[in-house]
Amino acid sequence: MATDTMSDLSTRLEAMERRLQVLEDTEKIRECMARYGFNADLGRATEWVGTWTERGVYDLGPTRRFEGSDDLLYGIITDPRGHKTIENKSQHICVNFFIRVDGNKAWAEFYSIVMVRMQVEGIKVAGAREELASELFLPWSCGYNHCEFEKQDGAWHLTLRHRRMVGGDEWGGRTIKSYLKS
Repeated sequence: MATDTMSDLSTRLEAMERRLQVLEDTEKIRECMARYGFNADLGRATEWVGTWTERGVYDLGPTRRFEGSDDLLYGIITDPRGHKTIENKSQHICVNFFIRVDGNKAWAEFYSIVMVRMQVEGIKVAGAREELASELFLPWSCGYNHCEFEKQDGAWHLTLRHRRMVGGDEWGGRTIKSYLKS
């Protein structure tokens, strides 16, 4: 009888350890996306690219797809016509995460919003702080996201980010599809 109790306890302990690992991995994936956003906002290009695997893919649509570290670095984060125009005045915000972990692979689906401090003219906002009277934080983009992750050397990295604009040509249900199946 004591053997049965020890076996049952061992089985339960192993199951709890697996569940704890999934919870820890889920939190590390959220942290990966937080590092992604903070590094993008602060213009830390090398650190931003470091949130991706070497062959990571950022799919923004049929004509905007970036593959590999160099393409991500030069095509996205250091592009003087794109991201550089909002650097140090933006906030990348990811919300409503739905994450599933399967060993060293995972996926997440969520909404993303990039808020940017912009100059405005002719707008009166009642109660606005005086120092912000000519500037507002406005949404620059809002998107549906499906991301895939891989755990390498104990750290989670993006392998794919498939992002589509809210209200764009590709309906959100085609992007946020894994959640719909789960």
